[in-house]
Amino acid sequence: MGNACTRVFRVLIADGSPGDRRLLRRAIGLVDGLQIVAELSSATEAISYLRGESRFSDRQQFPLPNLILLDFKQPGKYGLQTLKRLLESAPYKITVVVLTDFRETACIKKALDLGADLYEVKPHRDEERLAMMLALEDHLLQSSLSVHRHFTVSSAA
Repeated sequence: MGNACTRVFRVLIADGSPGDRRLLRRAIGLVDGLQIVAELSSATEAISYLRGESRFSDRQQFPLPNLILLDFKQPGKYGLQTLKRLLESAPYKITVVVLTDFRETACIKKALDLGADLYEVKPHRDEERLAMMLALEDHLLQSSLSVHRHFTVSSAA
């Protein structure tokens, strides 16, 4: 199942709920173009992962992701502060999708203003999770094609 693509996008899951991580893992496993590089239970771990700190220093074993799925309800950090620190820790532009149960417009706007690419209310049914993963894969493919086209045109000039 999933789109036929030659590119694999690396996914980092940062979610405090083991059950939600398991459900995301199952949905991602159904999409050919997505591969989980890490499942972390805290924002602090995700930031350390991006910075290559401590046990995450080996980039062969812990490659940088193309996509981060970030839960706002995480132990130890508030969601918006975490998002800001996470984006500051990334060595390059990484697509960040905020997954949460928060539906407040102000929170959504602030997350997008801080740099989140997408803000999704957590899907609770398998079909919704799979649809979200397929949409994310498509978003990443389109983004990568856009960057490739821009680079090709710029290089030819």
